[in-house]
Amino acid sequence: MEMEQETLAKLEPSVDLGILVGLLLTDGSVTFNSRSWRIVFSGKSEELRELFKQKMKLLFSIEKFSEWTDEFGVKSLQVRQKQAASQLLRLVPTFRTKPFKDGTFPQVRLPEFFEKMSTREMAEIMKAMFSADGSIVLGVKWRQDKKMWVFTRRICLTSVTPSLKEQIAEILEKRFGMKPQIWRSDVALERKSDILKFKEVIGFVKGVKISKKSKVWEGFEKTQILGLAIKTFDLKKKDLQKFKTKEDVISFLKSLMAPATVAS
Repeated sequence: MEMEQETLAKLEPSVDLGILVGLLLTDGSVTFNSRSWRIVFSGKSEELRELFKQKMKLLFSIEKFSEWTDEFGVKSLQVRQKQAASQLLRLVPTFRTKPFKDGTFPQVRLPEFFEKMSTREMAEIMKAMFSADGSIVLGVKWRQDKKMWVFTRRICLTSVTPSLKEQIAEILEKRFGMKPQIWRSDVALERKSDILKFKEVIGFVKGVKISKKSKVWEGFEKTQILGLAIKTFDLKKKDLQKFKTKEDVISFLKSLMAPATVAS
């Protein structure tokens, strides 16, 4: 017991710990029962799995994980380690974000030390969370009433857990001066100023790609599509009036990116 308490005391609040907590609250879990303590992180992004490994090694000196891949190609990393799991659960009593059988949701609380993080440190934590469970939406449609192509631009963090969405929205508003919207399954940023500020101070982890949920942008880096979305703010009606179909506009947008950013 003394050994465990001594180990617990060594875990100091830090941006690295914040990033790890953020990753586990979005694409991971920390659980325990009468037989085992488990820390699991899942996802298709190699970059995020490596980030998770880095933080686990730095904070807990853990380097060995059980690994498996499911039928959808999602890879999981797992470690059964009581001291690490118990320390994380002292900071965040529950990492469960899925609803219970009765339809209610767990009351997820972000760690208290988040309030003491600098704005720069909170930006790094938000970057990890948005990279794991967030994305950039860039769509285009024809407005018959205006006789022009218009763009839909949105940065979102996907979550169905009310308490988590509310806290993320509060951080974006109070720390970064943004005006997030809380939707049924997202915290969304749609204002031009918010999208520009997100790119400037938060952004996505380099190399993390958009999933199959986007038929148009699957395989492109989130960072690249964020940059492309911002480029569309400068496009005028005359720049797009020659295009007859949505596919033509999408092809034009893809041409604005360097060849290296195009998904293979």
